[in-house]
Amino acid sequence: MEVKRVRVTNRKQFEHLVSRMEAHPTVAKGLKFSEASGVSQDAFVSVWKELAAGLNSLGPPIRTVKDWQKVWTDYKLKVKHKLAHNKREVNATGGGPNNMKVLSPCEEAVVEMLSLDKTVNHSGSAFGLPRRPPPSASPLVSQPSLHPSPPGSPLLSSTMRQQTISADEADQVECDRGIRDEGIENSHSPARRKRKQSNTRDVRHELLMEQTKCMQKIVEHTGDCARYARKMCKLREEEVKNRKEYLLQKEKDRKADLEYKIELLQYKKKKLDILERQYRKK
Repeated sequence: MEVKRVRVTNRKQFEHLVSRMEAHPTVAKGLKFSEASGVSQDAFVSVWKELAAGLNSLGPPIRTVKDWQKVWTDYKLKVKHKLAHNKREVNATGGGPNNMKVLSPCEEAVVEMLSLDKTVNHSGSAFGLPRRPPPSASPLVSQPSLHPSPPGSPLLSSTMRQQTISADEADQVECDRGIRDEGIENSHSPARRKRKQSNTRDVRHELLMEQTKCMQKIVEHTGDCARYARKMCKLREEEVKNRKEYLLQKEKDRKADLEYKIELLQYKKKKLDILERQYRKK
């Protein structure tokens, strides 16, 4: 069994990738954002070609432009997932070990460049719902962190600010979580399942109706095909019959020709005999 080789991007390539993206922040946010910002697609592609050449010079591994674009997209998602994980750890209640993930300097640079902290720690009303009055004492405001990060760890500043979140933002987080949980429950509710099953039955019924119509057309065309096949069979039989008659007639003609040649030879033989007798008498 052949084992697929995994290409791991080295540290220098990541550092070069982040530094070049800091020099081209519009390109770092993707093609659509670049075009909306006035950067043409040709300029976008040329930047990536130059970047891919520089990254491959620091390899291995060596990748194409599309592969390096995928590496950059996966790297951004990885950083965003780390921020979301740290946010859940800050908002969690109760004891337990400190599971917050440390961000590297390159990852912090990506967060500052793309403002990923604002994407994860968004503020404002969720789905247009009004805010509830803030509680008298919020555990995220009044109580310090039960498991502070070790001193000197390069955590993101936005993550540290989450430990002193205001009461309104804490309430907004609870509201968002409640809406998300409610949406998950609704997606598995009996009414939702019945509606989904009904839609599935409707689709199956439509497909069966279309299949029935297609089968009816096939039956009609099959009758026509059978009629044409019978005609072709009759024509084939007539052709075979005519062919046999032609071959028989040809054989008769050949036989008659041979008989004629035999009679001609006999006639010539008699003539030679007569000439020979006459020659002897002389």
